[in-house]
Amino acid sequence: MFERLLRKRSFKYKCNECGKHHEGSPSFSVKYPPYYFDVPETERSNRIQYCDDLCKIVPSDNDTSEDPIYCIRVILEIPIIGASEPFTWGVWITQSEENFEKYTETFETDQSDEQSFGWLPVNLPFYNNTQIGEPLTHLEGEVYWGSKGQRPKVILWKNAHQLAVDQRKGISWKQATKIANQANSEIQSLTEPT
Repeated sequence: MFERLLRKRSFKYKCNECGKHHEGSPSFSVKYPPYYFDVPETERSNRIQYCDDLCKIVPSDNDTSEDPIYCIRVILEIPIIGASEPFTWGVWITQSEENFEKYTETFETDQSDEQSFGWLPVNLPFYNNTQIGEPLTHLEGEVYWGSKGQRPKVILWKNAHQLAVDQRKGISWKQATKIANQANSEIQSLTEPT
């Protein structure tokens, strides 16, 4: 009996958007770093270099005070208590120019021995506590680059923000369902299901 209770199960939940039952832990990805939307649409082709895994944003010609922003796409996992797989987010995290260049140069190789520091702009359904018009909350994290063909993973530094707490302690099935349903209804412009 005790072993049966400890056994982890496949996560299932009912989506409020489509009304269907989904099996497997929720997984969502943010298509663009939040900084992408800070660049006027007419300037994006000249100032942004983007692909599914990398993004570099250069300041406008008349902005001499800003440095380029370098981002890589990473996986942020949140354990679901009792589930066999975590809730996953595909998110963007900043990198220094040096780490970004090193990451891109070694992208096609095994990078599992590499890690770097980055700032995660929190712009996720349920976790974004920033008021409209204010700068986004940024959380510190350690990026583990991973083996060839795998996206890096981020482990947030210990702090009181709910996203960092949930990554450390895990979330209940009820909470995972609530977050997934909120994400399903809010992610149209910023994220896409993976």
